Amino acid sequence: MASRERLVLRSGETLKQFLPIYLQRILKHYDSKPPPSGFPHLSPRDFHLHKDRSMTSAILKIAPSVVSVSVFAGVKRLLDCSGIVFEWDDSTCQATILTSAKLMRFPGKRDNYYFVVRLPSGKILLAEEHYVDYYHNIMTLKVSSDAKLDTVELHSSAPPIEEGVKVVALNRDFYTCRLSESSGTIHADYPYFGCELLRSSTCVGNEVGEGGPLINEMGHVCGINFFDGYQCVHPLPTSVILSCLDTWTSNGIVMQPWFGMTVIDISKLPYYALDKVARVRGDGTAVIKEVYEGSPADTAGVRPGDSVITLVSQVSYQDLPEALPRGLTSTQNEVSVSSATEYALALSSISKDLNDDSTIDIMVFLRNDSGEDVVVRSLNLRVNDKRFCSSLSEHEPNWHEPLFGSQAQPAYDVAINTNPCIF
Repeated sequence: MASRERLVLRSGETLKQFLPIYLQRILKHYDSKPPPSGFPHLSPRDFHLHKDRSMTSAILKIAPSVVSVSVFAGVKRLLDCSGIVFEWDDSTCQATILTSAKLMRFPGKRDNYYFVVRLPSGKILLAEEHYVDYYHNIMTLKVSSDAKLDTVELHSSAPPIEEGVKVVALNRDFYTCRLSESSGTIHADYPYFGCELLRSSTCVGNEVGEGGPLINEMGHVCGINFFDGYQCVHPLPTSVILSCLDTWTSNGIVMQPWFGMTVIDISKLPYYALDKVARVRGDGTAVIKEVYEGSPADTAGVRPGDSVITLVSQVSYQDLPEALPRGLTSTQNEVSVSSATEYALALSSISKDLNDDSTIDIMVFLRNDSGEDVVVRSLNLRVNDKRFCSSLSEHEPNWHEPLFGSQAQPAYDVAINTNPCIF
């Protein structure tokens, strides 16, 4: 059994100096040789789990592009997620992988951890972060490979995520390379964490599947998966992801208004919460679900149950655009909010015009249960600002203990005696 190791960097030393040593030990421990041919011993339970064959062709189509992504400190594997390879550059021999930004929430300094990608073949590659977005909880990684990697196209024209659509959530385990799936449907329940653009499904899973793809029967990627503390799958739609990546490619930055609160349709609240909410504007009202301590919403006195009335954006001009009449120094746009979806779409539209030099004042007008109006002004932040993490799931990994099967904590696993890759 390997001895436990601690990553201790002396003054002037950096993690990069030791990466070759750590990677050599990781490669030796996990054995990057291709898995043997054939398949492992199958039990009746395996057939019960995979009795729905209608999605088999869709799963097989995308399987080569589903990878495992882990964060390491020294040789300790601390968190596993999944990801998809969606771009390949022939000129640089680099692939781009989409996964969850949860990997970046390691509590230590950035110099103390690094990312490793494991391919379906078992091959291990060092990865570097490329784009990080804590608001949408996504990130992209770059990996170099001597062989071209299989990619999956993110279709901007893929069918929208609608209630009742049959879907499958996929993930790949780092330790065994095994691809797993969970079937379900999209449903209308509102996710209680993260940004308002998340959707919900009846698929279940665990943190290994975070960042993995959610696909439909055609094999199109509907979104990538995030999990709450109850192991429910909440996908972020592909259309939202592509919009973020396009904005970042065009502008070099992506910014988002931060109020520090979440919005939900009053009709989506459970009955015991409805009983305590004043219905100022009827069942169609969008109301505040959560307010995060120390946020602009908290400072302004916003409380759960307050009704969202309007979203206002005001642009001030130092240099007067030619299209504006003389004497006009600002323009204002006001959107009446009647649903959480309208609120999310309005915020998304406004954020496209934000940059470091923006003079855009964004305000939300609310009404509390006493009939008093409350105004909260946003902070316009880059999406890699960790203040956005306050809206994410409280179900956090134990960053102090290496994961099962790590060479810093070896353990017997029946899976190690089976074929590490089914697909």
